[in-house]
Amino acid sequence: MSLPSQSSRVGMRGGAVSTRRRRKGPFRSMLPAIVLLAVVAIAWFILRPTGQPGGDADRLAQNGTELDTDTNDPIGRPEGTSGTPSSPPRALPGSADPEPDEVDRALEIDPERTTLTNTERPSGARTTGGVLDRAMDRAMDRAASEPGRPEASPRNNESGSTGATRVRLQIDTARRLVAENDRVGARALLSRALRDMGADEDSARLVRDELGEINEQLVFGRLVEPGDPIVEEYRVVSGDSLSRISSRRELATHWKLIQRVNNLSDPTRIRLGQNLKLVRGPFHAVVDKSEFRMDIWHGPPGDPSRWVYIRSFDVGLGEFGGTPVGTFVVSANKLENPGWVNPRDSRERYEPDDPSNPIGEYWLGLRGVGESAGVSGYGIHGTIDPASVGRNMSMGCVRLRDADIAVVYELLAERISRVEIVP
Repeated sequence: MSLPSQSSRVGMRGGAVSTRRRRKGPFRSMLPAIVLLAVVAIAWFILRPTGQPGGDADRLAQNGTELDTDTNDPIGRPEGTSGTPSSPPRALPGSADPEPDEVDRALEIDPERTTLTNTERPSGARTTGGVLDRAMDRAMDRAASEPGRPEASPRNNESGSTGATRVRLQIDTARRLVAENDRVGARALLSRALRDMGADEDSARLVRDELGEINEQLVFGRLVEPGDPIVEEYRVVSGDSLSRISSRRELATHWKLIQRVNNLSDPTRIRLGQNLKLVRGPFHAVVDKSEFRMDIWHGPPGDPSRWVYIRSFDVGLGEFGGTPVGTFVVSANKLENPGWVNPRDSRERYEPDDPSNPIGEYWLGLRGVGESAGVSGYGIHGTIDPASVGRNMSMGCVRLRDADIAVVYELLAERISRVEIVP
């Protein structure tokens, strides 16, 4: 039997407990519902739609492209590689829809340089509607206003001194663009002028010389100028070699051109993360028989009107006019250190690497196309007789000096590059 004091304490504890349970608030009774709502909200946030199907994120995910979490921009990586990002592959010129003419884009220059006077252009005067004609108009207006000048404007005659003046203006305009670090625009401007120049060989020679100096930096030097469609920068990733880079980037040039423009003494010694300049083809050749000259151009194979001039080389040609005129492509028969058998005497044979081999170190076979289809057996090659360059001494092939054929070999691509041989 419990004491009265003990019974009282037990009753008090029970009463206290009972009192606390009765004071349970409404928030605690709603807590499970709140937790459930929070879970549903989080699930909806994670699974909510991010936009219309096929949006940028969906397309990038389907293509296996990662997103930069800072900018939401795509980060392209070469196929089969990881780690350091690199540029995505680009299509060869001519395989996509034509872009605006390079010279039209490059010469979007300030109004100060393009504002014309109100002088009316003479009827019948030649015009392309471009910066050259505007510069020509301004120069002629200034010349006509100078004291002692005859009143008749030389613009009324496109021949003689006016032709020379026009060439000087073209070159001066290009030099101004170069001074403003727009060599791409200068090259485009002068290339168009060279294509439209016609038979004025003296003027054309001046323009070619100017373009050659520009391309020594743009193509064959280390410079990568913004907006240049011919070159790009590349960062070396694990497992790279020059040949793999050339193939993966679809450059339509030989990997030795990468070695040349980056001045690499050993093509096997490239470093992870190293920045390289790449030159993108295709390049083409136009051989002028009357001038013993080969001009190298760049652009889409099927549209010479968009070609950009690169460089010229002296050539030797076939005796008795034996080098055929026509259109050719570089065939798959493109060889280094080739052997050779004299087609006129099969007993005269030369093995690869023979220093006495008359065709030198490189051979690019030519295959006739179009009206020249069926013409074969001719090629572009070197020579052990540099004195024959500039003369008609070969069996019909186009021959170049050793240093020149090495560059041409690196530029022209088999089955892609065109070779035009003109009278």
